[in-house]
Amino acid sequence: MTRIVLETDASNLHKGLTSDDLDRSTEGGLFRQIRNFMNQVFDRCVVRVCPRSCNKVADSLAAHGANVVRSGSVVFMNQVLEFVANLVSGDLPGASG
Repeated sequence: MTRIVLETDASNLHKGLTSDDLDRSTEGGLFRQIRNFMNQVFDRCVVRVCPRSCNKVADSLAAHGANVVRSGSVVFMNQVLEFVANLVSGDLPGASG
């Protein structure tokens, strides 16, 4: 992968990754490192703000992953969890929900 699109619902993360406006903040060093990494590794990296309501699948998967980490890791190699299949099928164009 040399060209990526990174979507986030965190406007401060977007600002930190696309400008130096937050470089003097507590997280500024991390933002600089990430920007440097993106510039070195990718030919093109677009960072976009996407409302959480438009990113239900990723938000739900992140919440599930955070919960699994707290309770002990689980790996599903050969199956798709039912809640994931339902999320993805509900997110298809033309799906109501």
